[in-house]
Amino acid sequence: METKNTFTSEQPARNAPGPKPSKKLYSVAALLREREFAGRFETSTGVYEFTWAPKSATLGNGKLELTGNLSVKSSRGVKREVKGVRATLAAIQGGIGTVPAAIQARKRAANVPESGLPGTESTGEYGYAGVLYFRLAPIDAKALGMTVNLSSVQLNARLAPVSATERELQVIFSDLVAAISRDKPDSEAAAEEIRKLNQLLGRV
Repeated sequence: METKNTFTSEQPARNAPGPKPSKKLYSVAALLREREFAGRFETSTGVYEFTWAPKSATLGNGKLELTGNLSVKSSRGVKREVKGVRATLAAIQGGIGTVPAAIQARKRAANVPESGLPGTESTGEYGYAGVLYFRLAPIDAKALGMTVNLSSVQLNARLAPVSATERELQVIFSDLVAAISRDKPDSEAAAEEIRKLNQLLGRV
């Protein structure tokens, strides 16, 4: 006895409706510019430009936490801001290419496991951060004039410095990550990098 598959559509694929726009924003990409991370993202209601400006840094349970102001500008030019947005560092991606001069000059202590993988010009004592992946604390979307769910957004922050401030921040981030991510975290070195980071973020 044959049974008819009631789930098979006879509608041509080209006429089928497209996927519904997501009502939740999962991740955004940004580029470090001076002391801010800037980028853009798109939702079902439009395209937005944003900047996240960290104002302070601390260590929470051994992880870097930055707190700052998030501003979002709609395609109609309306700009809104939410203060005190916290971001926790979840992961990093090492940089490739030219090693920052400050790291190259002093040869930071190596902390690379014996993986057997080939080294590069930015491996080990010359390693540095290229991308920082942050998990943002829940954000009040209404305060930004948005309806999309902003309860768990990942910020993919790329470091590609073109100014002295950006180069300095990249080295601090790199040294801080090196201090907290080793098998035995160096709390004194991490505290010193947090001090430097707060000093730089608060510099006028």
